[in-house]
Amino acid sequence: MKILPLLFKMPKYLGFWILADTAYVFFLSFFLDAIAPLSFSKFIFVHFLAIGVGAMVMFTGLGAGVLWIPVLTFLDVRPSEAVAISIFTQIAGKGTGSLTYFFNGMVDVKTAASFIPMALTGVTLGFLASFYISREYEQLLLCIFVLIAAYLLIRTIQSLKTPVPVIDSSPVTRSVNRFKSYPVVIVSSFFTGLLSIGNTDWLIPHMTVKLKMPTSRAVATSLLIMFATIMFYLFLVFVSVRQGYASWPHGTYLLYATCSGVIVGGQIGTRLIRIPWFERYQKHTFIVLLGLSIIHLLC
Repeated sequence: MKILPLLFKMPKYLGFWILADTAYVFFLSFFLDAIAPLSFSKFIFVHFLAIGVGAMVMFTGLGAGVLWIPVLTFLDVRPSEAVAISIFTQIAGKGTGSLTYFFNGMVDVKTAASFIPMALTGVTLGFLASFYISREYEQLLLCIFVLIAAYLLIRTIQSLKTPVPVIDSSPVTRSVNRFKSYPVVIVSSFFTGLLSIGNTDWLIPHMTVKLKMPTSRAVATSLLIMFATIMFYLFLVFVSVRQGYASWPHGTYLLYATCSGVIVGGQIGTRLIRIPWFERYQKHTFIVLLGLSIIHLLC
């Protein structure tokens, strides 16, 4: 019997993640003063916040920056460092959550396999461009990203009037011209490499509106693509640090509190789709959080 797929797939194994997280917090509390300049109360606050963020990210598919960065800034973490910590945290949550979606058959494998190479191309171009583009031009590009995200938000709101496609466990057999979607994947991932913005903000609306995917499948597929993208982004950061072109951000001690929390939250978020009420309002929740994300980027 294959233990790993069952561990990620079965709903009853959520208890395993909660138990493991409880044990982690208990044992870490004895060494917290030695490894991180955090009080236990602040550690618990950030940890439970991470659980909530992880649940919402895996349920809606949006990048966690809209929820993470304002709070990390409130905790006296500089914005540039908050962005890096947010991205590193997403690796833990989106990694376990994406595997859960994958083992549950929620991911459109053909679309993910087709889009991931394009996403890696885009994030590489964006990462390299970040060394040459000035801050003034970055602001202009950010405005372009927001305008396109707002357009996709409007299209997603309009799509609420159309019937929701039924998702099943069988492989996706519809004929889809994914080649036309490559520019969207590349450009959205370019912004991930340049401005550390999640490409799911574009991919989910595009998949639901243009590829006619159910919201739940679009979320699961986009999150797997985003996970591969940020893993490759981390690799690019590691190489640039090794070559002396960049340095690791300060404040990474917060990862002790955030990573374990988003793992549990990610497992909760992937299971919300099994509840009919949450499934019915998944797209509505995505629209609200995408709107908040656009407001956050403008501010």
